[in-house]
Amino acid sequence: MNFSLNKNFTQIPNELFQAHTLGLKAIGLYSYLKYRSFFGNAIKAYPSQKKIMKDLKIGSDTTLRKIIRELEENEFLIVKKGSVFTGNSQYFLSLPNNYDEETL
Repeated sequence: MNFSLNKNFTQIPNELFQAHTLGLKAIGLYSYLKYRSFFGNAIKAYPSQKKIMKDLKIGSDTTLRKIIRELEENEFLIVKKGSVFTGNSQYFLSLPNNYDEETL
């Protein structure tokens, strides 16, 4: 098997794994949204909540909202709610500003 770093992978920032305040589900959701962003290297993704729940096998809206809130509270995600016309929310992936060498 030949592995190439030019395709079929998603880059995940180290800060995500070094944040001791994130649970496994939050890390999984962030990774999924990164994968669903433009070629896995962008900061914006548009999947519907129904699609996220199906792909990640999340059982309820409440659980998904809790995971999204965890990422928002830790400054890894900003959500812009969808309009009545488009429906899907926009998910902006970010990194907290409060990380420095001592934090990590």
